[in-house]
Amino acid sequence: MHLRIRYTLFVVAAVLLSNVVFAGPMDSFSSPVKEHVRGKGWSTANINGVWWLIDPQGKPFYSKGVDIVAPGLQCEKSMAGHAFFWANFYSSIDTWRGDVGHQLKKWGFNTLGGWSDNSPKIGLPLMVDLELGRNSQFHWFDPFDPKMEKVTLQRARELTAPYRKLPQLIGYFSDNEIGWWNSALFIWYLKDPWENHTKRFLWKMIYDTYGGDWKALLADWAPQGGAKSFDDLKEVGAALKLRPGGNGIRLVDRFMSAVAARYYKLMYRAIHAADPSALVLGDRLPLYYHQDVIRAMGDNVDAISTNYNVDTADGWVAPYYFDGLRKLDNKPVLISEFFFSAAQNRSGNLNEDTGSAYPNPGHLMTVPTQAERAWGAGRALVNFARFPNIAGAQWFQYCDEPLGGRADGENYDMGLIDTSNRPYELLTEQLRKLNPELDRIHEKSLDNEAKRSGGAGPVFVNEANYRIDVRDSSLVEWDKEKTLLSGFVAPAPHVPFADVHLTWKPEGFYLCSLSDVYLNPDFLACGDEFPKSEAFQLHFTVESGGAKKQLAIYLVPRKNPSSPDGFDIAPELFVVENGVCVQKLPTEGHLQRIKESLPHIAIEAFFPAKWFGVDTLKSGMRFKANIGVMSYFREFTMAWAGNPRQGAISEPGDFREIVLK
Repeated sequence: MHLRIRYTLFVVAAVLLSNVVFAGPMDSFSSPVKEHVRGKGWSTANINGVWWLIDPQGKPFYSKGVDIVAPGLQCEKSMAGHAFFWANFYSSIDTWRGDVGHQLKKWGFNTLGGWSDNSPKIGLPLMVDLELGRNSQFHWFDPFDPKMEKVTLQRARELTAPYRKLPQLIGYFSDNEIGWWNSALFIWYLKDPWENHTKRFLWKMIYDTYGGDWKALLADWAPQGGAKSFDDLKEVGAALKLRPGGNGIRLVDRFMSAVAARYYKLMYRAIHAADPSALVLGDRLPLYYHQDVIRAMGDNVDAISTNYNVDTADGWVAPYYFDGLRKLDNKPVLISEFFFSAAQNRSGNLNEDTGSAYPNPGHLMTVPTQAERAWGAGRALVNFARFPNIAGAQWFQYCDEPLGGRADGENYDMGLIDTSNRPYELLTEQLRKLNPELDRIHEKSLDNEAKRSGGAGPVFVNEANYRIDVRDSSLVEWDKEKTLLSGFVAPAPHVPFADVHLTWKPEGFYLCSLSDVYLNPDFLACGDEFPKSEAFQLHFTVESGGAKKQLAIYLVPRKNPSSPDGFDIAPELFVVENGVCVQKLPTEGHLQRIKESLPHIAIEAFFPAKWFGVDTLKSGMRFKANIGVMSYFREFTMAWAGNPRQGAISEPGDFREIVLK
């Protein structure tokens, strides 16, 4: 089915969405609060396994927010009508505040998100982004400088001053999208001068890891610039690259974790000292998280905040992302921003980064029409509410970005209104219908989690009664709810880092996977050819009639200076025997990497039945199967059956029984 036709069906279904099982807003909670986190005003609570914010009256609160509810600025663009400014439409700013507050409440919103006007006249609770880490020069300067604690506290007092007495304040985000890029931090601080306290901290960690044995270090690392000793690593510009087959990435992650632990500890202490009654809402993770950073948070956040780029145009939200957060640190999660843009818009937005040499159009969720935008956004809201650890989701943003882009060049149709103050009626009407239902959906979210948990016994794999095209760079056609496989495990203390979906048709098996993986291929000492052993890989093994067939997908980086990332990722497909690639298979029509910007990785594959020794697949057939996934540099591994560690991914010895249904 053509993508546009599929969208048309989705839009028709959207009309019916408000008439399904939803019965109306939740009236009360009879369940006792099992966990309650501090706060004289706002707090958080886990009620029968479901996380909520708790308002000052003690009532559970699911945040339905909007970011950048702001009056705009008088500038050349706003005077030309190309950017929103309150004075173009209202006689006074307070009139605008009253009108926008009434409008947002009518659409079912109950929270002002980051960068919003802080006037009580809008009449909605407020969350504030402080940019405390950036204003304290924590990142990219010297996090372990002994003066950092004093600097952070002083800056927290200054930054919270305009908000401390606001009756509508919920709490503070410490920063927005700092990013915890492990190799970038390691490279940056190792090259610093010896006077830098963080450089010294890292050097000692390196020295202690290898017990002062340079030969032991060489097993994991390829020193750069002629370094021949630990003392050479004290010099300005010192550099190490990962050695293929080594375990240097473990050291990189430990260093990142130490920096993150210090960040969260200092931010939490400083914000609490400056404003003890406010919640500390985290640092708005940038559409991605590293598992060791979540573990490093400890009790130094009251909620984990993450920005999120919805995975597919139908509003699907990948469960591994939020299930992983719950397993790593069971706290309430706030979607601090999510969005949908459409090529069809009234502000002239091009939906690209016009300020970059690589505009990369549509790298943030973009669909063709406003009808498709309304449908996808509505489904995303429902999907978020179905996770028991998500306590709210905030739309980015109130108004479209200006014609030609904002100051940094981002140029997206993200608004509930256009730059001429006109609501996008299809979108706002969809949200008006759905917002009141989200509390009830969220209250029942544990039921949805139970469905994903699976159980013992054979796994029934559902037949796809729809067309799947492994060429269209889309996963919209998949019934992702019915095809999601549960039961993956990872070596402790880590958790699965990807979702895998499996379905079948008579001609063969179809598989897709969604994950987030940060990658800097230049951090590996490998020359021009990136080794498959260090690439992202997914192994699909099927045993039928005593014969075992293993297929492996590799995502191999290839240098490309004209690419926004500086490299492309080439999907490759192989037959594997005894852990060795013995035959390269064609990818055309069999394997594609969906075009998403890193760190998002989405792949889709078709494996013909004949590859597994059968002419056609039929309902009732039974097979034994296993699926293993490994991230770049062998950093994380996960398996569907048996041992999830590295060696067992390429040579699985355990299987699950699957039954075609």
